[in-house]
Amino acid sequence: MNFFVNKRIGHSNSGVEHAQFYRAQCFREKNMVFKLIYTDYLPQLHEHMKEWRLKENEVIGLYDYLLSDNPSEYLQNGLAHTNVYRQQTLVDFVDTQRVVHQQTTGQYQATILKSKRFDSKKNVYLVGDDRVILENGQHRVAWHYRHSESLGKIMTNIHVLGFHDRDYLFATFEELLMFFLLELQREFTHNCYFIDRGTDNEEVLITLKNRGYQLKIVDIVHAAHLVSYQNNRPVWNNYYQYMFDHLDDVDRVIVATTLQQKDILSQLRDSGLPVDPHKIIAIPVGGVNQIAAPKKWAGNVAKFVTVSRLHPEKKIAHIVESIAQLNQKGFAATLSIYGTGNEEDKLKQLINDYHLNDKITLKGFCQSITRELLNYDAYVSASYSEGFGLTYIEALGAALPVASYANLYGAQSLIKDGKNGHLAEFDRHNKNEATNIAHLSAAMQLIFTDYDTLSEGATLTAENFQIKKIADQWARVVEGLS
Repeated sequence: MNFFVNKRIGHSNSGVEHAQFYRAQCFREKNMVFKLIYTDYLPQLHEHMKEWRLKENEVIGLYDYLLSDNPSEYLQNGLAHTNVYRQQTLVDFVDTQRVVHQQTTGQYQATILKSKRFDSKKNVYLVGDDRVILENGQHRVAWHYRHSESLGKIMTNIHVLGFHDRDYLFATFEELLMFFLLELQREFTHNCYFIDRGTDNEEVLITLKNRGYQLKIVDIVHAAHLVSYQNNRPVWNNYYQYMFDHLDDVDRVIVATTLQQKDILSQLRDSGLPVDPHKIIAIPVGGVNQIAAPKKWAGNVAKFVTVSRLHPEKKIAHIVESIAQLNQKGFAATLSIYGTGNEEDKLKQLINDYHLNDKITLKGFCQSITRELLNYDAYVSASYSEGFGLTYIEALGAALPVASYANLYGAQSLIKDGKNGHLAEFDRHNKNEATNIAHLSAAMQLIFTDYDTLSEGATLTAENFQIKKIADQWARVVEGLS
């Protein structure tokens, strides 16, 4: 069985989840079996599965499994019936949450007990989860949380009752995860784990492999892997440190671009670290099913669009300021921003400050973004770092030229100056933000000096990223591991 290992899925997801959705599409294309694994407590899991068109027999939720009346049947086929999510909250006389009752979308109910504690650093009382109890008839999973200043909530003292008519106690989540993955090893054969998220998943699987269990491990790199150098040694991104420390135990490493593949191989060699060049493979994390016809610009207003989580690292404010600069110079431009996140209020205020409410619209979350992109002239991104940039490919497939900071690795791999868009140089250390923004606005305007050619170039680039071609690459990886 091929497992795509992750922690969570939601209504709105990051590029990691969308990469999994695209990979699932590729595996379906080739009739290769797979299951997505989610290990977080997700009370609305099945609702979100339906939103993202995941079938019941394509997903394994850790707590659905542990609380199932027939765990083996669940692993093979998923749930036959799901529930509508409901929640009731009990508050005390000072309006502090004390107990939360949930009917999850699975076949179990949850009771979450809250506690109030004083944070001396923030000088404030915080209310958080203290104990969680999940129940389905005679089946029960319960745990406490302990709080760490550096790690946040940590599960401890985990009880699993009535699982295959037996009771278990796990001191840590890692012990529970070990138990769960051992169950998968017993139930399935020829297992290959594609790890998208979670160093804990990585640690447990490598431990099992070293104990002699027959399994393959494929690590997926979704972001820039290198932070810097110290004493001529690479300092890896925290998310990938464990992988690089245990490369001998990993069967394949998948990156999204050939540029990142070459960088990893070069950095390993330069550091004197052992490397098998056949182990690092480049496969785009997403692609297009259809490619729009090249566009011709009407020549009046430039309609820009961007799609992103509204988080600080995406630098959406830079795009807002670029739109302001373009209109101040007399170049008529509008912007639609798709996505949600914790910077939404800040962006609303910035738009108000520039008096751009008639030029910039916050569109919120959209699940049909490939259709929406067809309504615009050009795509813009201000991210300083993109492992790939799925929305670049989706935009190119919609025949939209792209203006972007020249980030590693997505923009430098996918966007070619004067061919399918324009890249803006930038200082990633924020020393010259005003200069960065000026460069970005210039790249945005430059698109419309030769728009028709760039739109045609966008479609030509998208030809190389058709789902059928990417599915062939995944099939070769799976074949090579069997």
